[in-house]
Amino acid sequence: MTEKQLKIRQQAFALTVCTVVFMAVYNLCTWYATSLNDLPSFTFDFEKSIPFIPLSIIPYMASGFFFCLVFFSCKNKHQLKILTWRMLFVTIIAGLFFVTVPLRFSLTKPDVSNSILNLPFSFLQTFDSPFNQSPSLHIAFAFIFWSVFKDLTKWRTFLLIWLILLGISTLTTFQHHVIDLLTGAILAHVSFIIIPYRKNDPKYRSCWLANYYFISGWVFILAALLLDKYFGSQGLVLFVPAWGMMMIGYYYQKNTGVISPFVLTVKQNIHQSEKN
Repeated sequence: MTEKQLKIRQQAFALTVCTVVFMAVYNLCTWYATSLNDLPSFTFDFEKSIPFIPLSIIPYMASGFFFCLVFFSCKNKHQLKILTWRMLFVTIIAGLFFVTVPLRFSLTKPDVSNSILNLPFSFLQTFDSPFNQSPSLHIAFAFIFWSVFKDLTKWRTFLLIWLILLGISTLTTFQHHVIDLLTGAILAHVSFIIIPYRKNDPKYRSCWLANYYFISGWVFILAALLLDKYFGSQGLVLFVPAWGMMMIGYYYQKNTGVISPFVLTVKQNIHQSEKN
């Protein structure tokens, strides 16, 4: 067996494991949700203004293709291992939330007149469910997909745009609510922190630290929307620190290899203690 054949077999095995776990968790959670009565939904008032766009079913359904493609886009065994653990982590954690805090999609999906576009919607109606909402695995997976796709030399920009459209499509196909997207993003960044790419490599410490700021940004956005929903528009002021956290996270992510001031201070203190 050649090294290339061994890699392909490992990629296929990782894909199979993640697919089996996803199907088991998703279907088990769906079965549990259907056994309950009067499942709640959670929406923000502005979601009533989100349009239903049948054409967005195309990027939405592409998630299944990306689910397969990402395993065969890994450049080495370590990247494949990290990808596999992250995929398993978000799937299992999301499943725990689906069971402990079950939610249902509440908006009525309009009929699709286009016969071609109606096919994938019919597929969703048969095999998908209005349950398993928060956190959105479509969103969590999209972030994890990008953690691999961003290292590609070809099709990188195209894949980024497609993943953004995929995220938007979860709303415009009437499959998810906004809170599902926010919690899905938080879950993805938690997986990046708990399962870092290079735990002991200083080159990646800034990228690892960036996830704390990204999580803070998503939490501030969620808090702003919740405060606006229950206490008034004054809570929207939290969008300011949310923007700040996102910008700091972006800075650290773009400057991979720069040691954070906190880490540098700790190192200096340790070095000083050793000298004393």
